[in-house]
Amino acid sequence: MFKIKTIVFTILAALTFIKISSAGHHQMTMMYGGEFTNMNIVANGDHMSISGAFIGTNRMTMENGDIIQTNFMCPALFINGDGNGTCKMKDAKSEDFWVLIWHCGTDGQCTGEAVNGTGRFEGVTGKMSWWNDSGWGEGSGTFILK
Repeated sequence: MFKIKTIVFTILAALTFIKISSAGHHQMTMMYGGEFTNMNIVANGDHMSISGAFIGTNRMTMENGDIIQTNFMCPALFINGDGNGTCKMKDAKSEDFWVLIWHCGTDGQCTGEAVNGTGRFEGVTGKMSWWNDSGWGEGSGTFILK
């Protein structure tokens, strides 16, 4: 009897730990589109840099089916095709926003990290990857709301 109680308790403890450790974790997929505006271009020989703002809309579908749609503005700098930027990802239904820090390589493959926000996005974290093709793309990752 003692062994059965121990086994049941161990299983319940493990299941509780798994549920707690995955709380708030959300796999997601995303699609976006937009345009690069207010561009400044410096080019000479083999060097080209472009700065400006990427403005558009992002739609994330969370693993539970919830949709988070944001309008974004991303100051960016590309040097010889390699880009870095930061985005204010504002909820389309409120003034709440989260911040995305990103990098895109010359091959169009991008990675980003969600780093906090306001309102419903306060304390958000996550990592994502996507491909960029002239202002639109899609990808996936994690988006963890507190």
